Amino acid sequence: MSFATNVPGNGSVRNRSATSHTLGRYRLPAVAVTGLIFGVIGCHRAAPAGSLAMVNGAAISAAQVDEYDRLHPQAFSGETGEQRRLDVLGQVINDEILEQRARRFNLEATDEDASEKLTEMKASYTQEEFDQQLRAANLTLADMRAQVRRELTIDRLLNKDVFSRINITDADLSTYYTSHQEEFNLSETRYHLARIVVSALPGSSPSMATAGQQASRENALRTIQMVHLRLQEGEDFSSLANSLAKIKTAAIDGDADVDFTQSQLDSDPLLRDSVSKLLAGQSTDVLQSPDGNQFAIYKLLFREPAGIYSFGDPRVQQFIREKLRAQRAELLKTAYVDMLRYQSNIENYYAEGLLR
Repeated sequence: MSFATNVPGNGSVRNRSATSHTLGRYRLPAVAVTGLIFGVIGCHRAAPAGSLAMVNGAAISAAQVDEYDRLHPQAFSGETGEQRRLDVLGQVINDEILEQRARRFNLEATDEDASEKLTEMKASYTQEEFDQQLRAANLTLADMRAQVRRELTIDRLLNKDVFSRINITDADLSTYYTSHQEEFNLSETRYHLARIVVSALPGSSPSMATAGQQASRENALRTIQMVHLRLQEGEDFSSLANSLAKIKTAAIDGDADVDFTQSQLDSDPLLRDSVSKLLAGQSTDVLQSPDGNQFAIYKLLFREPAGIYSFGDPRVQQFIREKLRAQRAELLKTAYVDMLRYQSNIENYYAEGLLR
């Protein structure tokens, strides 16, 4: 059984289709599709100067897209060139639709709300540490405040219109258990770990590093060392991971519960040796990846011995409830954004330009 649950976060919703939200839903004859595409291109109107799209009359500028890409460097990792720009634009369009909806129902966060949230986030840092994290994320304080305000606004909307609709019943739990009994029959011990991972820029291996890449690696090492020190001083692992994750750097990632079977753990001797000597609640020292680009600290939450776990086990029911809730939240969030896109008047000048 895996008690790890990857609950989708609130806030920005990743766009699944940056160019079209119609053709992907229906099958049209090839001739009709071709005619439709070239009909759209033929009807192209000149975009307002500096604009890449229009959403319900609100222009999306190239500067906005560039800014989003700068502030979220890992959101589109592996993508480059026109494909990356297209997907970033699609995400900016989604966020604009959600923010317009939030304003319509007076759910927009204020500057005071953003400042209050920032104060909470800064509470886990010294001023020097907080400034260091902003620099690592290539953020100014104004950038951070605007980002927090936007995310608070979208969170409020999603909580009101989406997540409040989720209701997982006892019958749902029982049905899932009956249909997935193999998940609750463990053939080997399973380890549940929380982790904090800090990464350097890709390609910054110790043997082949530019000055910038080497600086990124050194910053990642300083960050994980700071995390390790604060854990040694007694700071709560989960709270620290959450506070770090709120500053969306390219470097920091965290998981509240990631699970490894014994055989998976055995495949990584360094991790196995570090975790096997831990008691529940204890953390490893800083671990470095073979390429020198990642540094991590793991905390052992608990071990699950091999065996069969019954439906009456409270951990089983909690696991199923959280998993079903996460799945439902992701489904409803995707459906909600799709619905709003279909209801919106969107002109994607950048996509049209690629087709010309």
